[in-house]
Amino acid sequence: MVSSTFTQANAPEVSKVQETQGPYPWIINPGFDFFFIAGGAVWVLFAINYLYLGLRIPIDPTSGPVVGRWLIVLTLIGQHLTADSHNAATYLRIYGSEKDKKQFRFYGKWLALSCIPLFFFGINVPGLAGALVYTYLVTVIWHYAAQSFGISLIYCYKAGYYFSNTEKEIFRWFTMALAGVVITRLLTFQEFSPRNFYGVECPYWGPLPLWFMGGMCALFLTLTAAFVAVIIKKAIVERKIIPFASILCMATVALLGLSWGTVSAILWLYVPCVYHGTQYLAVTTSYYLKERGLPEGVSTWDIGAQFLKGPALGFIGMTVLIGCFLYIGIPHIFSSLGYNQSVVAGVVLATVNYHHFITDAAIWRLKDPACRKLLLA
Repeated sequence: MVSSTFTQANAPEVSKVQETQGPYPWIINPGFDFFFIAGGAVWVLFAINYLYLGLRIPIDPTSGPVVGRWLIVLTLIGQHLTADSHNAATYLRIYGSEKDKKQFRFYGKWLALSCIPLFFFGINVPGLAGALVYTYLVTVIWHYAAQSFGISLIYCYKAGYYFSNTEKEIFRWFTMALAGVVITRLLTFQEFSPRNFYGVECPYWGPLPLWFMGGMCALFLTLTAAFVAVIIKKAIVERKIIPFASILCMATVALLGLSWGTVSAILWLYVPCVYHGTQYLAVTTSYYLKERGLPEGVSTWDIGAQFLKGPALGFIGMTVLIGCFLYIGIPHIFSSLGYNQSVVAGVVLATVNYHHFITDAAIWRLKDPACRKLLLA
């Protein structure tokens, strides 16, 4: 979500209130951040799933343990409230003001327009829907890892835990190597590759040679060791401990990416709605409140209370409405015209995220002074 060349030398500007209080260390508040940004809810839900259902996916809302039924309800509601709607938050960012429209003109106009023919080709050209969905499924872990990296950086910088450029690049490439291992595994071993996504048949683009997988694993292990060395060095030499929220954030996306089988399937049930989607909505809503102006006399230390008030709820409500139109409305409209609803839904997912992945990497940049000031306030 966030890219950066940010180091201790270019620390963010702060308000007069923050000059005495210091930067607010959380994005919303400690409890919300732990469960819905750093990943605590994923670990809790997985533990509940394991205790009551074992390593089984809750799939039947009419039978089985009551806990399983509630888990299904939670994921269905969460899918629409956070997972589907978080894409819409990108639109509210790039079209939020005349300044934003001008700054992000390529993403808001030309990249958005390119999605229209891609969508119509996807629902009309045989086999293309599967290819688009497969591309999304292969690359989504990169997007999740990049967002987790960005949010981990935000927690570090808010806590005054700064990286040198070399240390930051080690952190960045450790994260990208994690995604690289997962993507390479999908393209090397067919049993890890998605075959059918809610009725959309997916191709298999592989296998890659085994030596490539071995090389990627070796690179990941090397960068993991380098990143651990950075953390240890900063703890011993600089006497600074990396924030727990940053570690939990990265541990959650690592658990998701490196797991397999039923464990992976269970995690993918919960992660989109109580980790990735909630992460993005929390950051974008917080940014929106700071950009549009908190009430007079209210500092960012009170952002948690503002999160439950009108402007924030209106922002989130708008993202939910847009998300429902994209992921429910469009498939129903085209199914009434004779198209296969599963195919249309899959192409919508792939097309929306094609725009989201590219745009997201460009609009949240800590090296942009205006963006940095609000993200780290």
